[in-house]
Amino acid sequence: MHDQQAYRELVQVAVEHALLDMGPPELDKVKTKLKENFGITTEDVFDHPEYLKTILYELFGDAYSDIVYTMRRVFDKSINEEPIQKFIQIIEN
Repeated sequence: MHDQQAYRELVQVAVEHALLDMGPPELDKVKTKLKENFGITTEDVFDHPEYLKTILYELFGDAYSDIVYTMRRVFDKSINEEPIQKFIQIIEN
């Protein structure tokens, strides 16, 4: 996978999946905060992982590490690809 759009879609799916695991209201909260605070959607978080990290920590505190863990599972083998590694690194640190 070398297409940036494919990475964006993969990240969007992973983020939304991880949040839906917590419940649809949590996904809605994150989407609302991303829009209100940064003017972006979950489609844009690949390009702005720091915004997602800020929102996740603000809403979920230390529990956001569980969300990151779920995203890692969704990424599966793609976790080893450089753009995904960079995204995860920013989210985790």
